[in-house]
This record gives sequence, structure tokens and C-alpha cells, in this order.
Amino acid sequence: MSSSLSHHRRSLGVYLQESGVGSTLNLSLASDTSSTSTPSSGKQGGRKSTSTLYSQFQMSESENRQASYEGSLYKKGAFMKPWKPRWFVLDKTKHQLRYYDSRMDTECKGVIDLAEVESITPGTPTMGAPKTVDEKAFFDLKTTKRVYNFCAQDVQLAQQWIDRIQSCLSDA
Repeated sequence: MSSSLSHHRRSLGVYLQESGVGSTLNLSLASDTSSTSTPSSGKQGGRKSTSTLYSQFQMSESENRQASYEGSLYKKGAFMKPWKPRWFVLDKTKHQLRYYDSRMDTECKGVIDLAEVESITPGTPTMGAPKTVDEKAFFDLKTTKRVYNFCAQDVQLAQQWIDRIQSCLSDA
């Protein structure tokens, strides 16, 4: 960054809370205008929008995803809902299995707390399951709250997911 722009640089502390775990993230913002606000002035000037801050945070969040195991699985919705492809992120640090509509999605659709997992067992295809998938690619994750039904693209991927999840469970 050139020295002529460096005096426009500000740091903003943002408090984040997800599933009861708080953390602090500092975002550095660069402004294109000279009317940036200072913490004491309260002026809006060249301050970036909330959506810009959010997207910058999401980029950091997606960078964090790279350290976790992730991939696509089919998930059966809760009672009487269809099978849908979802992008899953196994987060060993937060001890969670999160899922999204797609790999590019920034908004989490749901979180499975691994502390609540009671068992992982082979599953069976149910009505509406993907037809092109081997029946041995299905597995169930039983938690204290419900049973999640999953299906991988093939048997090997299903076994990888089962092994990774069990590895997280044994690390707890």
C-alpha cells in the first residue's frame, strides 16, 4: 500500500458469536476517500458498508474452511423432506459438522455439534434417495437430538467421511 493511502487505514474490532463461542476478528479497512471517520468523531465519511465488512469476514471464514475436511454429500432433510446435495465442512477446532447449500455459499444452513453424536452406522437408501449411488455409500449419524441420513458419491467417500468424523469424536 502506498504511503499516501496509509493514513486512511483504520482497524475495526468486530465481535462474532457462533454457537455460543465468541471470538474477536480485526479487519483492516482501506478507504478511497479522505473523509474517513475516526473512532471519536462518529462521522460516516468513507467507511465501508456492513455488507462489505461481512463479505470480508466471510472470506476469512472460507479461508478457515481450508484447514478442515470438506466435500459434497447428500443429506436427507428432517421428517418427510427430500434428499438434497449439501457442502459439508468438518471443523475439528470447533468440533462441528457444518453444511451449506453449495461450496460457494457463505451462509451456513445448519450445524451438527459433534459432542452430541452417539453413533455413526451404515445407512440404507430411503424413498427419494439418489438413484445413481451405491447403497453402501449411505450412512447415518445419530445425535442426542435426531438421526441425520447421509449419502456420498461412492463407497470410498462415504468411508472417508465416517473415518474423519470418528477421528474427531475420538479426539474429544
